[in-house]
Amino acid sequence: MALARFLAAAVARLNSGGRVAVISYHSLEDRIVKEAFRKDAGVCLCPPRLPACVCGARKALEVLTRRPIRPSQLEVDRNPRARSARLRAAEKIEAPADSLEALAV
Repeated sequence: MALARFLAAAVARLNSGGRVAVISYHSLEDRIVKEAFRKDAGVCLCPPRLPACVCGARKALEVLTRRPIRPSQLEVDRNPRARSARLRAAEKIEAPADSLEALAV
C-alpha cells in the first residue's frame, strides 16, 4: 500500500498548519485516503461495543473537505477523464501539550 505509506509520511513531515491535498481517480484510492484522514483526525476506529477506546486515536489533522470535491460538469465536458476525480484535503494541527510530554519521556 504505497498510498497509505505516503499519506502517513506526508502527515508526519507536515509542519503545524501545513496542508495536504490528494486527488484520487479510483474509488479504492479514495477509500484509502478517506480512512487515513479519518484515522489522523482522531476518529476512534474501535468497534462500537467496546466500553472504552483502545485504538489510541490521536488528533493530528483537521479534515477540510467533509465530502470529496468533484469536478464540475463543465470540466467533465472539457476533459471526460476528470469525471472520476475526487479531491480531499486536510490541515495538520498543533500537537497537544500532553502528547509532547509523552514523547519527551
